[in-house]
Amino acid sequence: MKYNWSIIGHEKQLKQIELDIESGNLAHAYLLAGPNSVGKHTVSRKIAGILQCENNFCHKCPTCIQVQQGSHIDTVELKDNKESIKIDDVRKLVERTNMTGQSKYKIFLVQSVERMGIEAANSFLKVLEEPPLGTIFILTTNNIRGLLPTLISRVRVVKFSNVSARYLEEKLKELYPDREADTIHQVSLLSLGKTGKAIHLMENPDSLADYRKIYSDVQNFLRSKNRVDRFAYVEDIAAEKKRIDIFFNILTHVLRSKVLEGDAETSKHIKTLSKIEEAGMFLKKNVNTRLVLENLMLSL
Repeated sequence: MKYNWSIIGHEKQLKQIELDIESGNLAHAYLLAGPNSVGKHTVSRKIAGILQCENNFCHKCPTCIQVQQGSHIDTVELKDNKESIKIDDVRKLVERTNMTGQSKYKIFLVQSVERMGIEAANSFLKVLEEPPLGTIFILTTNNIRGLLPTLISRVRVVKFSNVSARYLEEKLKELYPDREADTIHQVSLLSLGKTGKAIHLMENPDSLADYRKIYSDVQNFLRSKNRVDRFAYVEDIAAEKKRIDIFFNILTHVLRSKVLEGDAETSKHIKTLSKIEEAGMFLKKNVNTRLVLENLMLSL
């Protein structure tokens, strides 16, 4: 590929984006859709850097540095702060599109666009239909099914997905030749094919230790089947959103592995995987965390 994207995988998607740029066939709006932690936000910033840099995406000039740091005047970011995107947020964004720019493009990066409510999304549709000249929107979503069909119809969708554990392990060996093979193998499994998560675990020993601890905990209480122990465990993690996310990821990995191995309780595991997804949806709707986790424990 022509540009240094500095991410693992997604070669097909990146080549298509490069072709769009080189051929002058840029869309006025892109939607990078797929699971979390696979590199969508990284790619959105890289696209902005390529378009804004006048030195062939050199990574060294003030423009490249500003885009990477989120301080470039004509590259506006609406980051995922875990709160909904309100209509006032969209109105402010629209105002920025009409301001005079100093660069070739005015680029708007909207992370987790599914956070828009109906009113905000309908307001956003208007600027998507007729954006000012030189305006490009790069949106990301972890849940394309949660978007209005009319919004999807106005963007060029680029779909991202998890990579295989084997592919990820090979790439990690190339990137970290001095790291122990066992660590790389474990990270390739625990990251569930999420390339961004794998890099994070390789570069943050404390996070990897957390994953290892929760993996061990999950294995232990699945073996013991003691409801008292399980309820005590969820009470321990209920207060910390980060640990809940890790717990869901690892529990999903363990149960999927059992299904692929043809475990005797495969049908039960499949139902539990559905319950995990359901629990995640309830938590996003701010249903009582402890109650959601305890109900999940009853299904194990």
